[in-house]
Amino acid sequence: MKVGFIMKLKKLLGKRIQELRTKNGLKQSELAEKVGIATKHQSCIETGKNYPSAELVENYAKVFGVDVAEMLDITHIKSTDELLSDIYTMLKSASEEEILMAHKVLKGLLH
Repeated sequence: MKVGFIMKLKKLLGKRIQELRTKNGLKQSELAEKVGIATKHQSCIETGKNYPSAELVENYAKVFGVDVAEMLDITHIKSTDELLSDIYTMLKSASEEEILMAHKVLKGLLH
């Protein structure tokens, strides 16, 4: 297995956990407490620096009220490069008015 694949897998799993955490209205510290780990460890998992253990994945699934298979479903999560490509594709087919609106929205979000 390539190192790049493993790094991507760690990041995707971290994004999945972050997605479920925010969907459930939890802060990192709240989730960390519920699953029995330090907030720093939770942060490292969500950023893809660390893998959660099998036991921890089960704890996450219990907290989120999903089964482990759903917990590990990372097929719909896109990388930053894929998201940027999607945005570029959408903008290429957008009208001038839609591009101006997209610009205003992004400017408001990023500033």
